[in-house]
Amino acid sequence: MEYVEIVGRKYPRVTIIWRDIIGAGAFGDLKDFRELVCPTFVTEGYLFDVFEDEGKRYVRTFSSYQKDDEADFGDRNCFPFSVLSRISQRDVEMALLFMA
Repeated sequence: MEYVEIVGRKYPRVTIIWRDIIGAGAFGDLKDFRELVCPTFVTEGYLFDVFEDEGKRYVRTFSSYQKDDEADFGDRNCFPFSVLSRISQRDVEMALLFMA
């Protein structure tokens, strides 16, 4: 598994495929409404961790980092686990095992 090591900790590289909400404030007909679907996005980066809050799981990632004496992270994201594709959910679980 590809990873970066920052201050003695390994962070695996992950590809997160996820669905986002979409909204349309303008009026539309039935055809417009039926064409309104959630877009799929891809995020490339490194797995920081997975945590739980109020019974729901979340995934945190980053793409930029500084490897000096301290750990600094940039391009950070936090995703509800439920918006990840099944393949991405599996890949995150495998990455967590790698980090353990």
